[in-house]
Amino acid sequence: MVTNSNDTIYGKLTRSINYLNTSEIRFKLKDDNGNKNLINPSKVRILRSIDGVDGDCYIATIYDKWFLKRIIDGKIKVYQLVDGILFFTSKDDSEIKSTDFGGFNNREYSLDRIRPLIEDNSIILEEFNSMKGSQKNILYIIEKYNDYSK
Repeated sequence: MVTNSNDTIYGKLTRSINYLNTSEIRFKLKDDNGNKNLINPSKVRILRSIDGVDGDCYIATIYDKWFLKRIIDGKIKVYQLVDGILFFTSKDDSEIKSTDFGGFNNREYSLDRIRPLIEDNSIILEEFNSMKGSQKNILYIIEKYNDYSK
């Protein structure tokens, strides 16, 4: 775990649910003495899960209360709310922003939210403009954009 003050803390990461609010996902860090401490999302920049329920991944925080699983890494990073359907993006390691797309969102609206992220690559933009704004297509085009950026 890396805190907002750049401290790195090692331990075993576990995920739990708030039984009073089952939509709230919480993480706990178990130290070498076996003590479990609830992780406050407002104090954390990033978590690293290696062999947990979320697999091998990075988990960021947003709005000082939500945990986001990074599902695409590259020039454009895509995050998804842990156990949720909301999507967030960050380009060039900028601030993570809500750019929800797919799911129940209007397809044109989804395209409009992603277009500014890829408009600096005319080849990708041309292909993107010819696609329907489905979640699958948007994730595909972001991965393709990242491949071109390497």
